[in-house]
Amino acid sequence: MSRRIGLSALLAGLLALAVGPSQAAAGEAAVGDLIGLSPVEVRARLTGAPAQTPLTRGFEVAGSDGTDVYFTLDQLVADPRRLRQQAVWRTYGDGPLDPEAPICRSRLASGSGEPGKGDPVLVFHDGRLAAVLRPVRTPAGPRSPAPPIEDRKAHERWVRQSRPSPFAPAFGQLPLEDGRGFLGRWSKDAADPADRLSAACAPGPRPLAIAPAARRPGLSNSDMQGLALLPFAVKLPAMNRDRERARERGAATLAGMSVGQRLPRDPKAFARDQDGLRWHGSTRPDYGVLTVDLGGWKSRNLSDKRDVALVGVEDGVVTWISPPGGVGPGAGLLCVDGEGLAGAPRPGCWGWGNYKP
Repeated sequence: MSRRIGLSALLAGLLALAVGPSQAAAGEAAVGDLIGLSPVEVRARLTGAPAQTPLTRGFEVAGSDGTDVYFTLDQLVADPRRLRQQAVWRTYGDGPLDPEAPICRSRLASGSGEPGKGDPVLVFHDGRLAAVLRPVRTPAGPRSPAPPIEDRKAHERWVRQSRPSPFAPAFGQLPLEDGRGFLGRWSKDAADPADRLSAACAPGPRPLAIAPAARRPGLSNSDMQGLALLPFAVKLPAMNRDRERARERGAATLAGMSVGQRLPRDPKAFARDQDGLRWHGSTRPDYGVLTVDLGGWKSRNLSDKRDVALVGVEDGVVTWISPPGGVGPGAGLLCVDGEGLAGAPRPGCWGWGNYKP
């Protein structure tokens, strides 16, 4: 009997050890209870994060009666260390993984408890939560079957064909060229006040320790490819130094920009006089988009993938700002032509719709 009790106690202890340290810190609140709070206050209600924890920048858009800032729920509640890791991944970097950075899983549930699908968007008007937008899953229009790969031109055109974006009024136009018209093209509905937002944060899994092999195997195909590319490796140190400089310089440049700010001079001249900026003018003489080179993290990938922020300017005034990794338009929209084909219609575009600032 004593042996059975001892075994039960041992199992209970093991269960406590397994559950205790990884127990998630969860928060939940009705949308109606969050309306009127600041982004920091909403995050604190859902995750308990202290007010001094750095807040990521959302998609900022000027309106006639103030400024709206859009965050996805996942973006708002994410730990800054996790957001940094996402930036490393986006730029094909080799930055170390922080095992202590918590992973936050968020969701929107209806008042009846039914979970929503997709990442909801929180809209803050002049710094206060005004609405929560629920994603609406609309079936994509049918796409024509792929042409035979033997017909290379037709097949390439099929691969490059883009789907319409709510942020561009038409193929080939700049993002937000019609201002806030994207709101009418967004497939999102306002959540009800009784709907609930929740977030559960817990440390991520620790990386597995891999023991070194007892004996080194022969060269693999990957090794042979690496040897073939060895002459190009001399470019990596200089490329990575430039990526780091761009990351620091771009962050400072973007931090100095705000919606409603008037640029000190003509946007084209402003971009020409500063490293890391490029101006894309519209067919309208008073509108265009600045791109800000945010660099990247140390990488072994010669593609030099970088983060880019987009800044809309109208009549010399900043009207919107879209940082990378958020809900706003990305630099890829600059690389879609008037027929909807991803390519290189503007400076900085290369390949099939890639953009390098």
